[in-house]
Amino acid sequence: MLIVGSILITINLQGEKRTGISGRIVSAYGPLEDARVRIPGHKTFVKTGKGGEFSVPTGTMPSRRIRITAGKEGWFNNGDFIRGGRFEIFLNPLPRTDNPDYRFLPPKICSQCHVKLSKIYDRSKMARTTSNPRVLQMYNGTDAFNRKKQGPGFKLDNPNKDGDCIACHAPSVDASNPQTKDLNKALFSPKTGENGISCDYCHKIKRIVKSKTSSSGFKAILQRNKPISGNSILVFGPYDDVVVPPMAASYSPLFNNGRYCSQCHSHILKSKNLKKQDWQKIYTKEEWKGFGLEDETYIPVQTTYQEWKQWQEALPKNDADKGKNCQDCHMSWRKNMLPYDSFIVNGHAKMMWGSFRQSQSIHPHQFDGGTETQLKTAVTMEIDGEIKGNILTITVFITNTSGGHWIPTGEPMRRIILLLKATDENEKPMIPISGSRLPDIIGKGDPAKEFYAGLPGVLFAKILKDSEGNMDVPFWQADAVDSDNRIRPKTTVSLKWQFRLQHPDEEPSIKALLIYRSASKKLAKTKKWRIEDIVMKETAW
Repeated sequence: MLIVGSILITINLQGEKRTGISGRIVSAYGPLEDARVRIPGHKTFVKTGKGGEFSVPTGTMPSRRIRITAGKEGWFNNGDFIRGGRFEIFLNPLPRTDNPDYRFLPPKICSQCHVKLSKIYDRSKMARTTSNPRVLQMYNGTDAFNRKKQGPGFKLDNPNKDGDCIACHAPSVDASNPQTKDLNKALFSPKTGENGISCDYCHKIKRIVKSKTSSSGFKAILQRNKPISGNSILVFGPYDDVVVPPMAASYSPLFNNGRYCSQCHSHILKSKNLKKQDWQKIYTKEEWKGFGLEDETYIPVQTTYQEWKQWQEALPKNDADKGKNCQDCHMSWRKNMLPYDSFIVNGHAKMMWGSFRQSQSIHPHQFDGGTETQLKTAVTMEIDGEIKGNILTITVFITNTSGGHWIPTGEPMRRIILLLKATDENEKPMIPISGSRLPDIIGKGDPAKEFYAGLPGVLFAKILKDSEGNMDVPFWQADAVDSDNRIRPKTTVSLKWQFRLQHPDEEPSIKALLIYRSASKKLAKTKKWRIEDIVMKETAW
């Protein structure tokens, strides 16, 4: 073994040269343990020992200068080129104080370097959270033509309250200590950061903590740099090897963890009448406990994060899905996004500072959710039939194969409909003698116009009710969860129907359709929304 400055050369028995780079990661407080060290863009990294020492294998004898970077949670990333002699990288700690007067930068600033990622983000729902028409119409009680007093509206029912919508739909305003939390005023606030959740807001999140004052039960702790810190933009992110002049980057493992999403993809609400939830008829003891509610008077309105967390905690260590996070599905490449990118910056920034990366290590910011592509790949459906005498028994099996949460998830107005179409050999509808029928809240009317109430099928949804027993109400009117039969991750539900045949040799036709609907027909009619059903699966017997 021969050490030349900071280059370590190992000659094995076959005479092959294997090269490594050794050194130390230090700070003003001494050596740093568990810092992540790598060649920028490389998949593999090493962690420093107690004395801050590291040795990074390079595989071949370097023919040019090699850059080494280091990052550690709570510290600014840094790096340097090998110049011989003792090789050390100095890391600086993050400031301990936050600056609430900081003005969040608009996404167009980020787009100057992150061209492709910004274009993808700009087409996402996340970029429109404040200006989303349906959100504003539900908030104000207006319809698609902006006519007032049309259907449910938070401000209609609560004229003297602003609610807490801006916490997720305009978080940069909420984080800037606004005088009001009115979503309408937030839309036109100079602190909104365009029309949605800005890049700068998300990348200022230092950690997520539990909070009794937040409607989600979680709160983002921000770290915003002060003007005296210079012109560099403090950003947190999943990379420990980003060391470029425009940004003061800090590695944060939170950005690759589902906990990051908890601040908004969770919604708990205190019952207006302090009514205890009759949860035993709806949820298992483990599911209710997993919601993390303070007591039984809280309503689990939206529990996407908790659903994912419960699923992960229940998986054995050797399960292939163990460790899968929200970002792995909702920020992943799709075929329609080819060619996949291997750089997180573009243009001149790429030439100056870009590091080639495996595309799998880059998360495109499309925040895919509730789209046709995702819905059609989320579940599988099979149908089986058996005739005994003149009785036809149909069994439908639906499995949540790809969702790391219950399906459907998120806002309770979303629902999935299993519709069973049964016709005899003369193509006349068959009436089941047993099996469930779709409820009235699906919509009563002409099936040709997608009003399926009373037909054979099942509604998968979380249904909220108010204190008077009215069903399928918006969350601010809710007093309890009436039912919740959504499909749990990696769970199969089997459903049976029986039909009477005219004779045993009859050849009926059975078709099963699994349909996603983003809102009820009643609500869509009132709000003048154009709701298009998405057929997730279709199979026949």
